[in-house]
Amino acid sequence: MTSSRIIILVLGLLLLGSCSTYKRSFGETFTTVSKTQKETIYRLDLSHQNLAVLPEELAHCTELRMLNLSGNTKLDLQQAFAKIPHPERLEILILDSLELKELPSNIHRFTQLKHLSLNHNSQANFKAIFNTVSTLPISFLNLQHNGLERLPKELSQLTRLQDVNLSHNRIQAKENFNTLSLLPKLSSLWLTNNEISILPPEIGKLNSVRNLYLEHNQLIILPDEFSNLTKVWVLHAGHNQFQEMPPVLSRMKILLLVHINNNEISSIPEDFASTKHSVKGIIMDNNALTETDKKRWAKEFNHCFIASF
Repeated sequence: MTSSRIIILVLGLLLLGSCSTYKRSFGETFTTVSKTQKETIYRLDLSHQNLAVLPEELAHCTELRMLNLSGNTKLDLQQAFAKIPHPERLEILILDSLELKELPSNIHRFTQLKHLSLNHNSQANFKAIFNTVSTLPISFLNLQHNGLERLPKELSQLTRLQDVNLSHNRIQAKENFNTLSLLPKLSSLWLTNNEISILPPEIGKLNSVRNLYLEHNQLIILPDEFSNLTKVWVLHAGHNQFQEMPPVLSRMKILLLVHINNNEISSIPEDFASTKHSVKGIIMDNNALTETDKKRWAKEFNHCFIASF
């Protein structure tokens, strides 16, 4: 396979999806426990059903892999977790909008838990929660809409984390990036809608991140330290306030795909007037380039497999 075909294949995969969340091959998602299919229920969504206790039939769902309990604020999670048969098989647990303070210690029963979602739990003691789940093999953590300004250092105990969604918080301070840099396997990081106007130099410490999401902030520039992100190959930076294409992107080591649509970009630095940079796909729709510049840069980027203005 030629190098150009490999690049096309990689870009195609990057466009189709960057990381797994809850879309795993566990078949149909059920919202009730069927008496005739109890043993074949792999995905069970009991969210927002005003449950105070889990249905007794759950005891027969021996193959459960995904469970969504979101919105059932009357549930006693200690009792609920105790009712789940074969807890060692559960891989995805969604506990959004539960008014959580902490998590019960018997969450340790889920020894294969990989995905944990705690969205919309703004009163939660995340320091205690991270201590509680520190021994579990969690690779995806969803913490959206929690009003977070500071990440507890205890997050660094989750050493198997690969994907962290921190969208719709206020993650801006440099201390947060120091904490995130302690996650050795961090690959995908969402910082969408965090009211970020300036990224601190500490962003450059995230040297394991491959997919970075910075959409819907108030960014005007990217710091020089951004070039230290030597493993980033996809950057989502649309819906910010960039007035020029950030020059630092031309110095990225393996950056392949840039989404920088819906900004105020009226100029592109001459640094990009070369095929030496690594970018092979660029999406710049809804910016402020003149028609003349669009034509000029369409020619300059003719080596890109994806280029839209």
